[in-house]
Amino acid sequence: MCALIIADSSVFIYGKTLAGEVITVPGVERELKDIRSRMRFQIAEVRIERPSKDALDRAERTAREIGDLSTLSSVDLELLAVALELEVPLATDDYALQNVALHLGLRVEPVAQPLIKKVIKRTQRCVGCGQSFEGEECPVCGTPARRRREI
Repeated sequence: MCALIIADSSVFIYGKTLAGEVITVPGVERELKDIRSRMRFQIAEVRIERPSKDALDRAERTAREIGDLSTLSSVDLELLAVALELEVPLATDDYALQNVALHLGLRVEPVAQPLIKKVIKRTQRCVGCGQSFEGEECPVCGTPARRRREI
């Protein structure tokens, strides 16, 4: 049986050759703007998958819990969801995507950058009243958010 791997756009941008059958989501092809990366995508004979709602909800929930949801695109969440469903590694250089993938127990294969060194959880804390929250400003006092890391 051939190994499977989920690829984000960096695989095609950098031209990384992956061992096994390459799978991605529809949005990755739309992210490829230059002719070289689009050609690499075509040559790789990539299988396109769409995630289930349950897997997408789990990826989004985990990203929210660890504070990376605001930095991930809908394509990133779909990549995570498909990797979860198929229980296969994810090839990406995106550090927020790597962080969420590792929190979900997925294997990550870096493309051109090193793998993240620490898995972290981010929180937003109001500098005015100290309240933890999600969003751009504190719902209690209206002060802009400041993100901080929890290791």
